[in-house]
Amino acid sequence: MFVLHYQEKTAIGILILVTLVCLAGTLMLDGMGKEQFSTEYEAGMTDGTLVRWEGVVGEVYHAKGGSVIMDVSGVSIFIPSSAGDVPDITPGASIRIIGTVQHWKGKEEISVEDGKDIRILS
Repeated sequence: MFVLHYQEKTAIGILILVTLVCLAGTLMLDGMGKEQFSTEYEAGMTDGTLVRWEGVVGEVYHAKGGSVIMDVSGVSIFIPSSAGDVPDITPGASIRIIGTVQHWKGKEEISVEDGKDIRILS
């Protein structure tokens, strides 16, 4: 028969408590969204910085692999095909995006990881 001693019961209780706290924290942070943790984009930011940018869509280019590259008020935005459901974005639309700064071939751009991080304002 398997018998747990006092210290083992205490350790299991602590592990369960820590697991529940981590789960609650994850659910709470997920509900808050990325925007709470992003900063307004400025040119020259470090790669990997979570940023938000709002502006008017200029040129939109649909690549063969399903990725989208567009200009939003002078800032290059890259949306990979892995971003999932992306709203229909047309030139002249006002949008807000959340993404990470990256440099590709020496050019700074914002990469959007999830279609939910794109909000069409008008």
